[in-house]
Amino acid sequence: MTEFIYLHGFASGPNSNKARVFKKRFDELNIPLHVPDLQEGDFENLTLSRQIKLVQTIIDAEKNKNFALIGSSMGGYLASLLAQNRESVKALYLMAPGFNFLNRWRKKLKLEERLSETTLIPVFHYRYNKEVFLNTHLFRDAETWESLPLERNIPTFIVHGLHDETVDIQESRNFVSKRPWCQLRELDSDHGLLSSVDWIVEDCIQCFKNQSLL
Repeated sequence: MTEFIYLHGFASGPNSNKARVFKKRFDELNIPLHVPDLQEGDFENLTLSRQIKLVQTIIDAEKNKNFALIGSSMGGYLASLLAQNRESVKALYLMAPGFNFLNRWRKKLKLEERLSETTLIPVFHYRYNKEVFLNTHLFRDAETWESLPLERNIPTFIVHGLHDETVDIQESRNFVSKRPWCQLRELDSDHGLLSSVDWIVEDCIQCFKNQSLL
């Protein structure tokens, strides 16, 4: 039996637009879809390690089940990290995955001089529709994950918008070019992928069916 987990993106939440569309469609098909709140009520002190631990706890509680992970943006990067040391994860479906996470943020925020100390920076949070503070410890923590090679050979399906201004589609192109077990579909959309979300949900379901996970 396969369990399905949806991992939402950075500065988002389990009730994001894409998460709701996925949950609705999976409910229609009587397929349980777990959508955990990755920030656990504390966005300010968010880290990759804390999010990974949360999902690992969910996975490890079901010893005899397989898992398929669906990840959006940062959630896609998290899914890739989680798959490396959890053999029960059998497939990934990633939407505009946030590969090269730390380097992209370094360039965006010019972080090098700020990583040595704890700093709060303002970040627009889509869940609350306002700017909130984020502890830069997130990026120091990310350094511990940056060196983890994402080399586990499992079916990985990626969709990415050609007009993505948050995570450039070249990140996914580079990732797939070195990993023959990955497939990339380039869509006429932006980072949110909402213009293609209905197609994406059906594609995700079909990909998992083709792997005999559904």
